[in-house]
Amino acid sequence: MKRPNRRGFTVIELLTVLIVMAVLASMMVLRFIDLKHRAISTKATTDMDMVRKAGYARFYDTGAWPAGGGAGVVPGDLMPYLPNSFTFVRPEYTLEWENVAPPGGGPSASYQVAVRLTSSNARLMQTLAQTMGNRSPYIMMGNELVVIVVGPDGRI
Repeated sequence: MKRPNRRGFTVIELLTVLIVMAVLASMMVLRFIDLKHRAISTKATTDMDMVRKAGYARFYDTGAWPAGGGAGVVPGDLMPYLPNSFTFVRPEYTLEWENVAPPGGGPSASYQVAVRLTSSNARLMQTLAQTMGNRSPYIMMGNELVVIVVGPDGRI
């Protein structure tokens, strides 16, 4: 029996190609999400480092740490030391400068001056903890990461 000339593809061949393409596309989407979280966590660590350095610059200029501000509020004392239009509120996270040193100085808590990052994205917080590594001392509590600038003994 002679087979007729075939033109085109069978339904099975088309479905196989579509399934392979779907698997590859899903792998790419997962990889993209992971890269996006890593990029955001790198931006967040850079922002926290800039705020920490601005706090140090303010301390070296005046001999006093900037006063604490609320979550998302850039303290006025830090504004001259940060880039123009720097904001503590980002779509993925919020920063806060904390100064819990008592007026006379001395030990008050586990830290005295810190930069706090808050995010509702648990996956981002995981990636952020990996990105931080052992860069600087930090405390991770649920959806908050606190980078300690000065401890109760006056050292980092």
